[in-house]
Amino acid sequence: MTNRRTGISALTGLSIPAAILVSLISTTVAFAENGNAVTENQHPFGHSTSVGVNFPGASARMFLSENFAAELRGQYQYRILTAGPRLYYYPQIAGMGDSRILPFISIEGAYVSFKGNVSKGNGLAYGANAGMEYFLSRRVSIQADAGPYYIMLNDDSSSIEQTGLEFVMNFGVNFYF
Repeated sequence: MTNRRTGISALTGLSIPAAILVSLISTTVAFAENGNAVTENQHPFGHSTSVGVNFPGASARMFLSENFAAELRGQYQYRILTAGPRLYYYPQIAGMGDSRILPFISIEGAYVSFKGNVSKGNGLAYGANAGMEYFLSRRVSIQADAGPYYIMLNDDSSSIEQTGLEFVMNFGVNFYF
């Protein structure tokens, strides 16, 4: 891996083939869930599942309780693929009960696969984020978060391992069902 910064920095925003696949799967899962039935494990705006589009990828999220949600994320950009789960915690903050803003913290783990002109391999990435979700309407929100990620990559042909701590920012739009 001749250019570590370029390879790892490209992971901060990964696109279209993975986004389409994850969106189709998530939509199917969301409709197969409970349809429109109301359950006790729902988001404050009354929806328990969402499909998201992030730069450049997609996600499927399900609220497990009032404060916790689990999400599967996939991102793809120019021969770099990341995919994995994320767990959200939405703290109860006094005075924000009816707010359109939902702050959160999250942890994430992801499998990473890459193929460059000289190198090819895979690895793992682990990180923590802090951010917020802002509801434009009852079914649509925008989201932004940032945090440190520890990234571990291994080149298949040379067995060179590269690790590093990177700061990652995410932006996305969520559509709730």
